[in-house]
Amino acid sequence: MLTRPSIRALGVTGPAALLLLLPWLIYGSAVVQRYGMRDDYSILREAREEPGKILRVCAAMGRPLYGWLLETSVREAGDIDGLSGMRALSVVGLGLLGAAVFLLLRKEGWPTAPAALLAAFLTVMPSAQVIASWSICWPQAVALLLTVGAYALARRGFEAPPEALWRRGAWCLGGVVAMATATLIYQVSGLFYAVLLAAALVLRQDTDLRAPARWMARHLAVMGGGLGAAFVITKLSFALGLFAPSPRITFETHFLDKAAWFVTQVLPNALALNVLNATGSAPPLAFWPMVALTLTVVVLGVFVVGRRVGRAGVSTWLVGLLVLTAAAYSVSFLASERWPTYRTLYALTGVWSVYFVASLLNLGRRWPVHGPRAVTALLGIFVVVSALLAHQHSLELFAFPQGRELALLEEGARQVMPARQPRVFVLTARQSDSSAPLRYLDEFGSVSVDSEWVAKEMFRALVEERFPGERDVNRLYRFAAGPVLPEPRNYDILVDMRQQQRSRPIHLAR
Repeated sequence: MLTRPSIRALGVTGPAALLLLLPWLIYGSAVVQRYGMRDDYSILREAREEPGKILRVCAAMGRPLYGWLLETSVREAGDIDGLSGMRALSVVGLGLLGAAVFLLLRKEGWPTAPAALLAAFLTVMPSAQVIASWSICWPQAVALLLTVGAYALARRGFEAPPEALWRRGAWCLGGVVAMATATLIYQVSGLFYAVLLAAALVLRQDTDLRAPARWMARHLAVMGGGLGAAFVITKLSFALGLFAPSPRITFETHFLDKAAWFVTQVLPNALALNVLNATGSAPPLAFWPMVALTLTVVVLGVFVVGRRVGRAGVSTWLVGLLVLTAAAYSVSFLASERWPTYRTLYALTGVWSVYFVASLLNLGRRWPVHGPRAVTALLGIFVVVSALLAHQHSLELFAFPQGRELALLEEGARQVMPARQPRVFVLTARQSDSSAPLRYLDEFGSVSVDSEWVAKEMFRALVEERFPGERDVNRLYRFAAGPVLPEPRNYDILVDMRQQQRSRPIHLAR
Protein backbone atom coordinates (compact mmCIF):
# COMPACT_ATOMS: atom_id res chain seq x y z
CA MET A 1 0.00 0.00 0.00
CA LEU A 2 1.33 3.38 -0.98
CA THR A 3 1.95 5.76 1.88
CA ARG A 4 1.76 9.54 1.59
CA PRO A 5 5.58 9.96 1.51
CA SER A 6 5.89 7.28 -1.16
CA ILE A 7 3.20 8.98 -3.25
CA ARG A 8 5.07 12.28 -2.94
CA ALA A 9 8.31 10.56 -3.95
CA LEU A 10 6.57 8.99 -6.96
CA GLY A 11 5.32 12.44 -7.93
CA VAL A 12 8.94 13.56 -8.23
CA THR A 13 10.71 10.47 -9.55
CA GLY A 14 8.02 9.74 -12.15
CA PRO A 15 8.34 13.04 -14.05
CA ALA A 16 12.13 12.94 -13.64
CA ALA A 17 12.25 9.49 -15.24
CA LEU A 18 10.02 10.65 -18.11
CA LEU A 19 12.27 13.66 -18.67
CA LEU A 20 15.25 11.31 -18.94
CA LEU A 21 13.48 9.41 -21.73
CA LEU A 22 11.90 12.37 -23.53
CA PRO A 23 14.95 13.37 -25.65
CA TRP A 24 15.24 9.79 -26.90
CA LEU A 25 11.64 9.86 -28.09
CA ILE A 26 12.19 13.17 -29.86
CA TYR A 27 15.67 12.85 -31.32
CA GLY A 28 16.18 9.08 -31.42
CA SER A 29 15.15 8.65 -35.06
CA ALA A 30 17.60 11.37 -36.13
CA VAL A 31 20.45 10.08 -33.99
CA VAL A 32 20.59 6.74 -35.82
CA GLN A 33 20.72 8.30 -39.30
CA ARG A 34 23.95 8.17 -41.28
CA TYR A 35 25.15 11.76 -41.66
CA GLY A 36 27.61 14.34 -40.46
CA MET A 37 28.05 18.10 -40.66
CA ARG A 38 31.05 20.10 -41.92
CA ASP A 39 33.62 19.80 -39.10
CA ASP A 40 32.54 16.25 -38.30
CA TYR A 41 34.48 14.85 -41.25
CA SER A 42 37.71 16.75 -40.67
CA ILE A 43 37.88 15.91 -36.97
CA LEU A 44 37.43 12.22 -37.75
CA ARG A 45 40.70 12.37 -39.66
CA GLU A 46 42.49 14.77 -37.31
CA ALA A 47 41.79 12.66 -34.23
CA ARG A 48 43.50 9.74 -35.94
CA GLU A 49 46.30 11.43 -37.90
CA GLU A 50 47.04 14.60 -35.92
CA PRO A 51 46.67 13.79 -32.20
CA GLY A 52 46.31 16.90 -30.09
CA LYS A 53 45.19 19.20 -32.92
CA ILE A 54 41.54 19.27 -31.86
CA LEU A 55 42.59 20.09 -28.30
CA ARG A 56 44.86 22.90 -29.50
CA VAL A 57 42.23 24.42 -31.78
CA CYS A 58 39.56 24.44 -29.08
CA ALA A 59 41.99 25.64 -26.40
CA ALA A 60 42.97 28.54 -28.66
CA MET A 61 39.38 29.75 -28.24
CA GLY A 62 39.37 29.24 -24.46
CA ARG A 63 37.74 25.79 -24.57
CA PRO A 64 40.46 23.28 -23.66
CA LEU A 65 38.10 20.84 -21.96
CA TYR A 66 35.83 20.92 -24.99
CA GLY A 67 38.81 19.94 -27.12
CA TRP A 68 39.79 17.11 -24.80
CA LEU A 69 36.26 15.68 -24.64
CA LEU A 70 35.78 16.05 -28.38
CA GLU A 71 39.09 14.48 -29.36
CA THR A 72 38.58 11.56 -27.00
CA SER A 73 35.06 10.84 -28.26
CA VAL A 74 35.95 11.24 -31.94
CA ARG A 75 38.82 8.79 -31.55
CA GLU A 76 36.33 6.28 -30.17
CA ALA A 77 33.76 7.06 -32.89
CA GLY A 78 36.29 6.24 -35.62
CA ASP A 79 34.18 6.75 -38.73
CA ILE A 80 31.01 8.31 -40.12
CA ASP A 81 28.75 5.67 -38.60
CA GLY A 82 30.37 6.34 -35.22
CA LEU A 83 29.10 9.94 -35.27
CA SER A 84 25.71 8.62 -34.19
CA GLY A 85 27.28 7.55 -30.90
CA MET A 86 28.36 11.13 -30.24
CA ARG A 87 24.86 12.35 -30.96
CA ALA A 88 23.59 9.72 -28.53
CA LEU A 89 25.81 11.30 -25.85
CA SER A 90 24.06 14.61 -26.53
CA VAL A 91 20.67 13.01 -26.07
CA VAL A 92 21.75 11.40 -22.80
CA GLY A 93 23.01 14.78 -21.61
CA LEU A 94 19.77 16.54 -22.49
CA GLY A 95 17.77 13.90 -20.65
CA LEU A 96 19.91 14.36 -17.55
CA LEU A 97 19.58 18.13 -17.92
CA GLY A 98 15.79 17.97 -18.03
CA ALA A 99 15.60 15.73 -14.96
CA ALA A 100 18.11 17.84 -13.01
CA VAL A 101 16.32 21.11 -13.81
CA PHE A 102 12.98 19.59 -12.81
CA LEU A 103 14.34 18.48 -9.43
CA LEU A 104 15.80 21.93 -8.79
CA LEU A 105 12.56 23.63 -9.78
CA ARG A 106 10.67 21.46 -7.32
CA LYS A 107 13.14 22.42 -4.58
CA GLU A 108 12.54 26.07 -5.41
CA GLY A 109 8.81 25.59 -4.94
CA TRP A 110 7.49 25.15 -8.47
CA PRO A 111 4.35 22.97 -8.81
CA THR A 112 5.08 19.55 -10.25
CA ALA A 113 3.32 19.84 -13.61
CA PRO A 114 4.63 23.32 -14.58
CA ALA A 115 8.12 22.36 -13.39
CA ALA A 116 8.11 19.24 -15.56
CA LEU A 117 6.75 21.12 -18.58
CA LEU A 118 9.31 23.91 -18.28
CA ALA A 119 12.15 21.40 -17.87
CA ALA A 120 10.86 19.50 -20.89
CA PHE A 121 10.75 22.64 -23.01
CA LEU A 122 14.36 23.42 -22.17
CA THR A 123 15.33 20.13 -23.86
CA VAL A 124 13.30 20.68 -27.05
CA MET A 125 13.81 24.36 -27.88
CA PRO A 126 15.94 25.21 -30.94
CA SER A 127 19.21 25.52 -29.00
CA ALA A 128 18.76 21.98 -27.65
CA GLN A 129 17.94 20.72 -31.15
CA VAL A 130 21.37 21.85 -32.37
CA ILE A 131 23.13 20.04 -29.53
CA ALA A 132 21.20 16.83 -30.17
CA SER A 133 21.62 16.86 -33.96
CA TRP A 134 25.26 17.94 -34.42
CA SER A 135 27.69 15.35 -33.13
CA ILE A 136 30.52 17.71 -32.18
CA CYS A 137 28.16 19.65 -29.89
CA TRP A 138 27.78 16.90 -27.30
CA PRO A 139 30.28 18.46 -24.81
CA GLN A 140 27.93 21.42 -24.54
CA ALA A 141 25.44 19.16 -22.79
CA VAL A 142 28.14 18.30 -20.25
CA ALA A 143 28.78 22.01 -19.69
CA LEU A 144 25.07 22.63 -19.11
CA LEU A 145 24.95 19.85 -16.51
CA LEU A 146 27.97 21.30 -14.73
CA THR A 147 26.23 24.67 -14.63
CA VAL A 148 23.18 23.11 -12.99
CA GLY A 149 25.56 21.53 -10.49
CA ALA A 150 27.20 24.91 -9.86
CA TYR A 151 23.85 26.46 -9.02
CA ALA A 152 22.87 23.56 -6.76
CA LEU A 153 26.16 23.80 -4.85
CA ALA A 154 25.88 27.56 -4.41
CA ARG A 155 22.27 27.22 -3.32
CA ARG A 156 23.31 24.68 -0.70
CA GLY A 157 25.99 27.06 0.52
CA PHE A 158 23.67 30.03 0.85
CA GLU A 159 21.21 27.90 2.82
CA ALA A 160 23.89 27.05 5.42
CA PRO A 161 23.58 28.85 8.77
CA PRO A 162 25.45 32.20 8.88
CA GLU A 163 27.67 30.93 11.69
CA ALA A 164 28.87 27.98 9.55
CA LEU A 165 31.06 30.16 7.36
CA TRP A 166 33.44 27.35 6.42
CA ARG A 167 30.56 25.17 5.22
CA ARG A 168 29.00 28.01 3.27
CA GLY A 169 32.36 28.87 1.72
CA ALA A 170 33.09 25.28 0.75
CA TRP A 171 29.77 24.83 -1.05
CA CYS A 172 30.12 28.16 -2.84
CA LEU A 173 33.70 27.36 -3.82
CA GLY A 174 32.42 24.11 -5.30
CA GLY A 175 29.93 26.14 -7.29
CA VAL A 176 32.68 28.41 -8.60
CA VAL A 177 34.80 25.40 -9.61
CA ALA A 178 31.86 23.73 -11.39
CA MET A 179 31.05 27.00 -13.14
CA ALA A 180 34.67 27.47 -14.25
CA THR A 181 34.79 23.90 -15.53
CA ALA A 182 31.62 24.43 -17.56
CA THR A 183 33.07 27.64 -18.99
CA LEU A 184 36.30 25.91 -20.02
CA ILE A 185 34.15 23.49 -22.01
CA TYR A 186 31.94 26.05 -23.73
CA GLN A 187 31.72 29.61 -22.46
CA VAL A 188 28.08 30.36 -23.26
CA SER A 189 26.86 27.10 -21.70
CA GLY A 190 27.98 28.38 -18.30
CA LEU A 191 25.51 31.22 -18.69
CA PHE A 192 22.68 28.71 -18.16
CA TYR A 193 23.15 29.62 -14.49
CA ALA A 194 20.97 32.67 -15.27
CA VAL A 195 18.06 30.40 -16.22
CA LEU A 196 18.05 28.78 -12.79
CA LEU A 197 18.32 32.19 -11.13
CA ALA A 198 15.28 33.32 -13.09
CA ALA A 199 13.34 30.21 -12.05
CA ALA A 200 13.97 30.99 -8.38
CA LEU A 201 13.48 34.75 -8.68
CA VAL A 202 9.98 34.60 -10.20
CA LEU A 203 8.72 32.75 -7.11
CA ARG A 204 9.92 35.37 -4.62
CA GLN A 205 7.33 37.69 -3.09
CA ASP A 206 9.58 40.17 -1.29
CA THR A 207 8.18 43.50 -0.21
CA ASP A 208 11.68 44.92 0.20
CA LEU A 209 13.91 45.11 -2.87
CA ARG A 210 17.05 44.72 -0.82
CA ALA A 211 16.39 41.05 -0.05
CA PRO A 212 16.17 39.81 -3.68
CA ALA A 213 19.02 42.16 -4.62
CA ARG A 214 21.33 40.60 -2.01
CA TRP A 215 20.25 37.10 -3.02
CA MET A 216 20.89 37.75 -6.70
CA ALA A 217 24.20 39.50 -6.01
CA ARG A 218 25.49 36.45 -4.11
CA HIS A 219 24.57 34.09 -6.94
CA LEU A 220 25.96 36.41 -9.60
CA ALA A 221 29.19 36.52 -7.61
CA VAL A 222 29.45 32.72 -7.90
CA MET A 223 28.60 32.88 -11.60
CA GLY A 224 31.06 35.71 -12.20
CA GLY A 225 33.70 33.97 -10.10
CA GLY A 226 33.52 30.88 -12.31
CA LEU A 227 33.64 32.93 -15.50
CA GLY A 228 36.55 34.96 -14.15
CA ALA A 229 38.48 31.90 -13.02
CA ALA A 230 38.08 30.32 -16.45
CA PHE A 231 39.28 33.55 -18.10
CA VAL A 232 42.37 33.68 -15.87
CA ILE A 233 43.17 30.01 -16.58
CA THR A 234 42.82 30.65 -20.30
CA LYS A 235 45.10 33.70 -20.23
CA LEU A 236 47.67 31.78 -18.17
CA SER A 237 47.65 28.93 -20.69
CA PHE A 238 48.47 31.48 -23.39
CA ALA A 239 51.11 33.27 -21.32
CA LEU A 240 52.85 30.00 -20.44
CA GLY A 241 52.90 28.93 -24.06
CA LEU A 242 50.67 25.89 -23.52
CA PHE A 243 48.34 27.07 -26.27
CA ALA A 244 48.39 29.86 -28.85
CA PRO A 245 45.42 32.26 -28.72
CA SER A 246 43.06 32.32 -31.66
CA PRO A 247 42.67 35.60 -33.61
CA ARG A 248 38.94 35.19 -32.93
CA ILE A 249 39.46 36.03 -29.24
CA THR A 250 38.89 39.76 -29.40
CA PHE A 251 36.63 41.98 -27.31
CA GLU A 252 33.84 44.21 -28.58
CA THR A 253 34.63 47.92 -28.72
CA HIS A 254 31.42 49.37 -30.19
CA PHE A 255 28.96 48.59 -27.45
CA LEU A 256 26.10 50.84 -28.56
CA ASP A 257 26.18 49.33 -32.02
CA LYS A 258 26.40 45.86 -30.48
CA ALA A 259 23.39 46.62 -28.28
CA ALA A 260 21.33 47.64 -31.32
CA TRP A 261 22.43 44.46 -33.10
CA PHE A 262 21.44 42.41 -30.04
CA VAL A 263 17.95 43.91 -29.88
CA THR A 264 17.27 43.52 -33.60
CA GLN A 265 19.14 40.32 -34.51
CA VAL A 266 19.47 38.23 -31.34
CA LEU A 267 16.65 38.96 -28.92
CA PRO A 268 13.80 38.18 -31.37
CA ASN A 269 15.19 34.64 -31.83
CA ALA A 270 14.99 34.12 -28.08
CA LEU A 271 11.53 35.65 -27.78
CA ALA A 272 10.21 33.38 -30.53
CA LEU A 273 10.87 30.46 -28.13
CA ASN A 274 9.99 27.43 -30.27
CA VAL A 275 9.73 29.09 -33.69
CA LEU A 276 12.83 29.15 -35.87
CA ASN A 277 14.14 32.15 -37.74
CA ALA A 278 15.32 31.85 -41.34
CA THR A 279 18.29 33.12 -43.36
CA GLY A 280 17.98 34.50 -46.86
CA SER A 281 14.22 34.91 -46.65
CA ALA A 282 11.52 36.29 -44.41
CA PRO A 283 11.03 34.43 -41.11
CA PRO A 284 8.22 31.86 -40.96
CA LEU A 285 4.74 33.31 -40.52
CA ALA A 286 4.59 32.25 -36.88
CA PHE A 287 7.88 33.93 -35.93
CA TRP A 288 6.80 37.51 -35.19
CA PRO A 289 3.40 36.50 -33.73
CA MET A 290 5.28 34.26 -31.27
CA VAL A 291 7.60 37.15 -30.37
CA ALA A 292 4.55 39.35 -29.76
CA LEU A 293 2.83 36.62 -27.72
CA THR A 294 5.87 36.17 -25.48
CA LEU A 295 6.15 39.89 -24.80
CA THR A 296 2.39 40.20 -24.18
CA VAL A 297 2.28 37.28 -21.75
CA VAL A 298 5.29 38.58 -19.81
CA VAL A 299 3.82 42.11 -19.59
CA LEU A 300 0.52 40.71 -18.33
CA GLY A 301 2.43 38.54 -15.87
CA VAL A 302 4.23 41.59 -14.50
CA PHE A 303 0.86 43.34 -14.13
CA VAL A 304 -0.52 40.43 -12.09
CA VAL A 305 2.58 40.47 -9.88
CA GLY A 306 1.96 44.15 -9.24
CA ARG A 307 -1.62 43.47 -8.20
CA ARG A 308 -0.55 40.69 -5.85
CA VAL A 309 2.73 41.92 -4.35
CA GLY A 310 2.86 45.60 -5.23
CA ARG A 311 5.50 47.88 -6.64
CA ALA A 312 8.36 45.93 -5.06
CA GLY A 313 7.25 42.77 -6.86
CA VAL A 314 7.09 44.54 -10.21
CA SER A 315 10.54 46.04 -9.69
CA THR A 316 11.96 42.65 -8.72
CA TRP A 317 10.56 41.03 -11.86
CA LEU A 318 11.62 43.79 -14.25
CA VAL A 319 15.08 44.34 -12.79
CA GLY A 320 15.61 40.59 -12.62
CA LEU A 321 14.54 40.16 -16.24
CA LEU A 322 16.87 42.94 -17.37
CA VAL A 323 19.86 41.74 -15.33
CA LEU A 324 19.42 38.07 -16.21
CA THR A 325 18.90 38.83 -19.90
CA ALA A 326 22.22 40.66 -19.83
CA ALA A 327 23.88 37.87 -17.86
CA ALA A 328 22.55 35.18 -20.20
CA TYR A 329 24.22 36.78 -23.22
CA SER A 330 27.16 38.50 -21.52
CA VAL A 331 29.96 36.40 -23.02
CA SER A 332 28.69 36.75 -26.59
CA PHE A 333 28.01 40.45 -26.02
CA LEU A 334 31.59 41.09 -24.89
CA ALA A 335 33.06 39.09 -27.77
CA SER A 336 33.57 40.97 -31.01
CA GLU A 337 31.96 38.28 -33.16
CA ARG A 338 28.39 38.84 -34.29
CA TRP A 339 26.99 35.45 -35.15
CA PRO A 340 23.52 34.95 -33.59
CA THR A 341 23.49 31.16 -33.75
CA TYR A 342 21.03 29.17 -31.68
CA ARG A 343 23.85 27.30 -29.94
CA THR A 344 24.80 30.63 -28.30
CA LEU A 345 21.18 31.42 -27.32
CA TYR A 346 20.47 28.56 -24.90
CA ALA A 347 20.64 30.65 -21.71
CA LEU A 348 18.92 33.70 -23.19
CA THR A 349 15.97 31.70 -24.52
CA GLY A 350 15.85 29.81 -21.23
CA VAL A 351 15.52 33.01 -19.17
CA TRP A 352 12.63 34.27 -21.29
CA SER A 353 11.03 30.81 -21.24
CA VAL A 354 11.02 30.91 -17.43
CA TYR A 355 9.35 34.32 -17.41
CA PHE A 356 6.87 33.21 -20.07
CA VAL A 357 5.81 30.13 -18.09
CA ALA A 358 5.75 32.00 -14.76
CA SER A 359 3.62 34.74 -16.29
CA LEU A 360 1.12 32.20 -17.58
CA LEU A 361 0.93 30.65 -14.12
CA ASN A 362 0.31 34.06 -12.57
CA LEU A 363 -2.47 34.73 -15.07
CA GLY A 364 -4.04 31.38 -14.25
CA ARG A 365 -4.12 32.20 -10.54
CA ARG A 366 -6.40 35.14 -11.28
CA TRP A 367 -9.17 32.55 -11.70
CA PRO A 368 -8.53 30.16 -8.79
CA VAL A 369 -11.17 27.56 -9.69
CA HIS A 370 -10.25 26.65 -13.27
CA GLY A 371 -7.37 28.98 -14.14
CA PRO A 372 -4.40 26.88 -12.95
CA ARG A 373 -5.65 23.74 -14.68
CA ALA A 374 -6.39 25.63 -17.89
CA VAL A 375 -2.92 27.18 -17.90
CA THR A 376 -1.26 23.82 -17.24
CA ALA A 377 -3.22 22.35 -20.16
CA LEU A 378 -2.11 25.22 -22.42
CA LEU A 379 1.49 24.74 -21.34
CA GLY A 380 1.18 21.04 -22.05
CA ILE A 381 -0.06 21.76 -25.58
CA PHE A 382 2.77 24.26 -26.09
CA VAL A 383 5.41 21.73 -25.01
CA VAL A 384 3.88 18.94 -27.11
CA VAL A 385 3.91 21.18 -30.20
CA SER A 386 7.50 22.19 -29.40
CA ALA A 387 8.48 18.53 -29.07
CA LEU A 388 6.88 17.66 -32.42
CA LEU A 389 8.71 20.59 -34.04
CA ALA A 390 11.99 19.45 -32.48
CA HIS A 391 11.46 15.94 -33.86
CA GLN A 392 10.67 17.33 -37.31
CA HIS A 393 13.61 19.77 -37.31
CA SER A 394 16.11 17.11 -36.25
CA LEU A 395 15.13 15.03 -39.25
CA GLU A 396 14.21 17.53 -41.97
CA LEU A 397 16.75 20.26 -41.15
CA PHE A 398 19.67 18.10 -40.02
CA ALA A 399 19.59 14.38 -40.74
CA PHE A 400 17.89 14.26 -44.15
CA PRO A 401 19.61 17.22 -45.90
CA GLN A 402 23.04 16.26 -44.57
CA GLY A 403 22.36 12.64 -45.48
CA ARG A 404 21.53 13.64 -49.05
CA GLU A 405 24.82 15.49 -49.36
CA LEU A 406 26.66 12.46 -48.06
CA ALA A 407 24.79 10.17 -50.46
CA LEU A 408 25.73 12.33 -53.47
CA LEU A 409 29.41 12.18 -52.57
CA GLU A 410 29.11 8.47 -51.84
CA GLU A 411 27.92 7.87 -55.40
CA GLY A 412 31.10 9.54 -56.62
CA ALA A 413 33.30 7.60 -54.19
CA ARG A 414 31.87 4.32 -55.48
CA GLN A 415 33.19 5.18 -58.95
CA VAL A 416 36.82 5.42 -57.82
CA MET A 417 38.90 2.69 -59.42
CA PRO A 418 42.38 2.76 -57.85
CA ALA A 419 44.12 1.35 -60.92
CA ARG A 420 43.00 4.32 -63.01
CA GLN A 421 43.69 7.07 -60.44
CA PRO A 422 40.65 9.03 -61.67
CA ARG A 423 40.42 12.78 -61.58
CA VAL A 424 37.56 13.73 -59.26
CA PHE A 425 35.89 17.12 -59.34
CA VAL A 426 33.26 18.19 -56.81
CA LEU A 427 31.13 21.16 -57.85
CA THR A 428 30.52 22.76 -54.46
CA ALA A 429 27.01 23.80 -53.50
CA ARG A 430 25.62 27.18 -52.58
CA GLN A 431 23.60 27.60 -49.42
CA SER A 432 20.56 28.19 -51.61
CA ASP A 433 20.99 24.64 -52.97
CA SER A 434 19.94 23.12 -49.65
CA SER A 435 17.21 20.51 -49.90
CA ALA A 436 15.88 21.53 -46.47
CA PRO A 437 12.59 23.46 -46.31
CA LEU A 438 14.19 26.13 -44.09
CA ARG A 439 17.72 27.36 -43.45
CA TYR A 440 19.28 29.34 -40.60
CA LEU A 441 22.98 30.25 -40.66
CA ASP A 442 25.31 27.24 -40.31
CA GLU A 443 22.87 25.20 -38.23
CA PHE A 444 19.36 24.38 -39.39
CA GLY A 445 19.06 23.28 -43.01
CA SER A 446 22.54 24.51 -43.92
CA VAL A 447 24.74 23.07 -46.66
CA SER A 448 28.02 21.46 -45.63
CA VAL A 449 29.72 21.04 -49.01
CA ASP A 450 29.89 24.74 -49.86
CA SER A 451 33.70 24.86 -49.68
CA GLU A 452 36.58 22.84 -51.05
CA TRP A 453 37.99 21.68 -47.71
CA VAL A 454 34.72 20.09 -46.58
CA ALA A 455 34.28 18.34 -49.93
CA LYS A 456 37.82 16.99 -49.69
CA GLU A 457 37.39 15.69 -46.14
CA MET A 458 34.02 14.07 -46.87
CA PHE A 459 35.20 12.39 -50.06
CA ARG A 460 38.32 11.06 -48.37
CA ALA A 461 36.27 9.62 -45.47
CA LEU A 462 34.01 7.82 -47.95
CA VAL A 463 36.91 6.38 -49.97
CA GLU A 464 38.52 5.19 -46.73
CA GLU A 465 35.33 3.25 -46.02
CA ARG A 466 35.65 1.55 -49.42
CA PHE A 467 39.31 0.70 -48.93
CA PRO A 468 39.82 0.26 -45.17
CA GLY A 469 43.19 -1.44 -45.62
CA GLU A 470 44.71 1.41 -47.65
CA ARG A 471 47.18 3.47 -45.62
CA ASP A 472 46.87 6.59 -47.81
CA VAL A 473 43.74 6.79 -49.95
CA ASN A 474 44.84 10.12 -51.44
CA ARG A 475 47.02 8.25 -53.91
CA LEU A 476 43.99 6.38 -55.28
CA TYR A 477 42.53 9.46 -56.99
CA ARG A 478 43.25 13.08 -57.86
CA PHE A 479 40.89 15.53 -56.21
CA ALA A 480 39.71 19.06 -56.99
CA ALA A 481 36.65 21.06 -55.99
CA GLY A 482 35.26 24.50 -56.57
CA PRO A 483 32.20 26.61 -57.39
CA VAL A 484 32.90 26.71 -61.17
CA LEU A 485 32.57 23.64 -63.37
CA PRO A 486 35.73 22.96 -65.44
CA GLU A 487 35.87 21.52 -68.93
CA PRO A 488 34.73 17.86 -69.08
CA ARG A 489 38.17 16.76 -70.28
CA ASN A 490 39.60 17.90 -66.92
CA TYR A 491 37.83 15.30 -64.81
CA ASP A 492 36.79 11.65 -64.91
CA ILE A 493 34.28 11.71 -62.03
CA LEU A 494 31.97 14.65 -61.44
CA VAL A 495 29.99 15.09 -58.23
CA ASP A 496 27.49 17.91 -58.65
CA MET A 497 26.49 19.02 -55.14
CA ARG A 498 23.99 21.49 -56.58
CA GLN A 499 21.54 18.76 -57.53
CA GLN A 500 20.42 18.14 -53.93
CA GLN A 501 16.96 19.55 -54.52
CA ARG A 502 16.56 17.42 -57.64
CA SER A 503 18.02 14.26 -56.14
CA ARG A 504 15.74 11.31 -55.69
CA PRO A 505 14.51 10.45 -52.19
CA ILE A 506 16.96 8.20 -50.36
CA HIS A 507 16.64 5.92 -47.39
CA LEU A 508 19.03 7.30 -44.82
CA ALA A 509 18.68 4.89 -41.91
CA ARG A 510 21.53 2.49 -41.35
